Amino acid sequence: MAGGVSKEALRTILIHAMCAAKSVRVQRDHLLQLRRRLQQRIHGDNNDAAVVQEVAAGLFKVYYRGLEYASRYLRSLFDIVMENGNHACLYHLDFALALIPHEQLYDVLLAQRLPSRPTTQAQAFARIEAALHAVKLPEEHHIPRCIELLLGVRPPNVTGEPLLFRGMPGYSDDPLAAAHQHLANNGFPNPATAAAAPPQAPSSVDLDHALTYLHRACSLASLAIKHIDLAVAVFTSFDPKELAETAEKFCFIPEVPTLLALCLRIMDVLLPVQP
Repeated sequence: MAGGVSKEALRTILIHAMCAAKSVRVQRDHLLQLRRRLQQRIHGDNNDAAVVQEVAAGLFKVYYRGLEYASRYLRSLFDIVMENGNHACLYHLDFALALIPHEQLYDVLLAQRLPSRPTTQAQAFARIEAALHAVKLPEEHHIPRCIELLLGVRPPNVTGEPLLFRGMPGYSDDPLAAAHQHLANNGFPNPATAAAAPPQAPSSVDLDHALTYLHRACSLASLAIKHIDLAVAVFTSFDPKELAETAEKFCFIPEVPTLLALCLRIMDVLLPVQP
């Protein structure tokens, strides 16, 4: 397609996208299982504290390893696009979304307006970027907050400091105003209209409130899968047979017990750690 990435780059992009989709699916399934376990603990007669610790330990594995690997796959797609010199596919929403409070960002991501059936590479990458944020928000906020409400202790963060706003041509010099303008230009509603969750005292144990955060993490994981699937459909449409066969060959994900070993092996090959 004119203005798009090369066929070779598209093959690599498709492999990473399909690996990300399968990885997010596995983590979403883990979240659903943990949510069911927590619901049984809340609504049943079993007051065993070990159940809560079991759920918290499972959530830690999901956000600290599983979702982090998925987000690295998704970020690598944009690195590939930039290496091919095609910046038209990049929307650069990081700075804008970083300024939106986490509690409001959940509603913002769910309400984003994108073409229901993407047909171009640019629209496909818009879906990938939306998927990335739908993965990062539960990884950075909802799941750690859920663990905190389960145990009364805040777990460590996976990621570093948020991006700093340094201004963009054509936008207001005020960071928040620029963020709102940039989000509106890319299919997002006004964050000011999004409802925020009631404040919760830090380090307090509240299983019902923890379940609310777990519900949101499950919803965002499902949203990310939807975005990636739509993007993959676009990528494969340019050469369906060859691209799909290549991607399936490299993206087989086995049963859960060997998933972590597979992720580590694939990440070492595709995304080596920079010295």
